[in-house]
Amino acid sequence: MTHVSHVPRITWMLNSSKFFMKKICVIGLGNPLRKDDGIGIVLLKKLIQNKKTLPKQLEFIDGGTGGMNLLHILPQYDTVIIIDAVQLNAAPGSYSFFSADEIKVDKKKDLFSTHADQLPQVIQLSRQLKELPKQLYIFGVQPKDTTYGTDLSQVIQKNIDTLFIRLKNEIKMIIKKDS
Repeated sequence: MTHVSHVPRITWMLNSSKFFMKKICVIGLGNPLRKDDGIGIVLLKKLIQNKKTLPKQLEFIDGGTGGMNLLHILPQYDTVIIIDAVQLNAAPGSYSFFSADEIKVDKKKDLFSTHADQLPQVIQLSRQLKELPKQLYIFGVQPKDTTYGTDLSQVIQKNIDTLFIRLKNEIKMIIKKDS
């Protein structure tokens, strides 16, 4: 796990009341050695490259392939947006933006993300520990190919710019809604 940038919590004093800037984090998940499974990391890097066009209170974290290390990251934030390859049963390159409450795991396939059911388990455990962020969203992209290799499939590469714009718009809407 690599912290890409850090924005400290800011406190304002106004009429003797304290106001805290909400901590918002975007976490990219994926294995860049498994083709489309690396989409979360690719989109995260694209966000970082374009961070001047995004709200300043965002923090970015490369979460690798996820797992229990996320359990220690989630409680540090008020809002978390996770980007990952997700089995949506849709056309490759499709995306869905949903809250943690909407996660459904297909037990027959034991698949939610391409990391099996790790993310739902982490969310469930975080919820049980009462450490789940107030808002947790997943920007899931349907992969085409998660076999070994370092390049995204053609269909995912073709959709990168569209996915990036949609992700950026979702982030801005969440921040606007939070304000």
